[in-house]
Amino acid sequence: MNIPPDAHLAGVEPIPLANQNEVAVRRSNLSQPTNAHVETVDSTPDASPLEIPGNGQTPASGVRIARVYAALLIIVLLGALDHTIVATALPTIVGELDGAQHMAWVITAYTLAMTVALPVYGRLGDRYGRPALMMVALVIFLGASVLCGFAQDMFQLSLFRGIQGLGGAGMAVLPGAIIADLVPPRQRPKYLGPLGSVFGIATVVSPLVGGAITDTVGWRWVFWVNLPIGLLALVMAFSLRRMKPIRGSGGMDWLGTVLMIIFTCALVGLVSLSTAPGTATEVLWGLGVITAVSGVLFVMVEIRSKNALIPMHMFRSWPVVNAAGLGLVIGAGLFSIVAYLPSYVQMVYSTSASVAGLILLPLVLGMMVSSNLSGWLVTRTGRYKIFPLAGSALATAVAICLTFLSPETPLPVVGTLIALLGFAVGSFMQLTVVVAQNAMPHSVVGGVTASLGYLRELGVTVGTAVFGGLFATLLAQAATNNSLGLPASTITDPHTVQQLSAALQLGVSDIYVGAFLPIFTVLACIFGIGVLLSVFMPEQRLSESTPSK
Repeated sequence: MNIPPDAHLAGVEPIPLANQNEVAVRRSNLSQPTNAHVETVDSTPDASPLEIPGNGQTPASGVRIARVYAALLIIVLLGALDHTIVATALPTIVGELDGAQHMAWVITAYTLAMTVALPVYGRLGDRYGRPALMMVALVIFLGASVLCGFAQDMFQLSLFRGIQGLGGAGMAVLPGAIIADLVPPRQRPKYLGPLGSVFGIATVVSPLVGGAITDTVGWRWVFWVNLPIGLLALVMAFSLRRMKPIRGSGGMDWLGTVLMIIFTCALVGLVSLSTAPGTATEVLWGLGVITAVSGVLFVMVEIRSKNALIPMHMFRSWPVVNAAGLGLVIGAGLFSIVAYLPSYVQMVYSTSASVAGLILLPLVLGMMVSSNLSGWLVTRTGRYKIFPLAGSALATAVAICLTFLSPETPLPVVGTLIALLGFAVGSFMQLTVVVAQNAMPHSVVGGVTASLGYLRELGVTVGTAVFGGLFATLLAQAATNNSLGLPASTITDPHTVQQLSAALQLGVSDIYVGAFLPIFTVLACIFGIGVLLSVFMPEQRLSESTPSK
């Protein structure tokens, strides 16, 4: 991963030095002095401070910046890996711990804890500074990883996974906010691009890594493998301790925090149970009322709060509204494909689960190329509107093309379309964060970054649940009314299907295509909303200095 080689410290107000030689050297590396706040990082205990740009400065370079940036990349990698690394290890875990009825909570506990903690980290970072908070999040994550490996039943594992998610939330949201502390908006895309690439890679490869670890050294090492990598990141990130933290004022919005947790848990429960068969109507109505009431109260509290968890005044800014909407589009659209496309490939093309998972590699490659390319181009030109507009339009076109798939469509064609989808979404996935940060004061940059992450996670949760429920319903209807003379349980079992004759396998493929194509239609509509949001996105000038607090 190439680290941007910005070589000069521009825009730092000159500080009187001990002699004229030092003054001359200092002036040779400075331009356009401003009365800006300066953050410092010491390279060694006895070295003079290195000004890392804070307010009004451009990025610094050198080994110290490289170390911090490399640590952030590793931290994002760890957090993204544990989002889904347990998926392929779950059957083995359930068999050993004997808890099939609680299986879903191993994943849900992590994602739910992570979702509700994102805005909290944003507010804490704005109030108390992000460097120390980043270390705390990493320590929580590593400690919970150890506990997960020693879990003796599913309740313990789910509990420790929830604690792990609390650490993972900080690892997800704080790196982007730390970049905002160090780098002016126009320079941020080329730094955030690699972070987005690492996230995408980890999301796709983590199930493969989890399966490989489970098959070799055992499922407990799925969690313990975090220790050596996390300790390396902790050592590398230790230079963050010498950053002078940017601190805000005010306290925590505890009432807003409680209401946000209630709203999020109720919404996730409502969406999840609404797609589960046999759920009582009274339960759904109850969850619906709790979701609506807590949501309204949360918004009212946040509007009046001086220390809002999610600064509601940011939604008065149209660029922020656009960025938040595009975040929901990405969460609901892209990650629904990640969740269900391997199942489509496995059943339609009669492949193994591991081979089906490889269909997501083109998606990651497309995202890597476009996120880094768009970041470089935005940094060069300062213009960004074309990327969400063109990216959403291309994603819509790809989703429409996917609705014409058939069992006879060659798998490389599917891979090409998925690569184009990754290229389309990757071109603006990280830019939404930059646009929102650029539109708001730096004093709330953590809250803005965390709020966008929170909304995207809600999009992921709601989108995957809705898409999964639609797919399950259509598949169940088609399997029950099939004309192949096969029981429904046979059609939904990939191992049994692969033992059928070629003619019957083709019939099952038709059933799965018929159940899946409506999902691609809904996907096209979602990305179409992204096109509309992009059309009305105002293109503001990206500041070349970090906004003052």
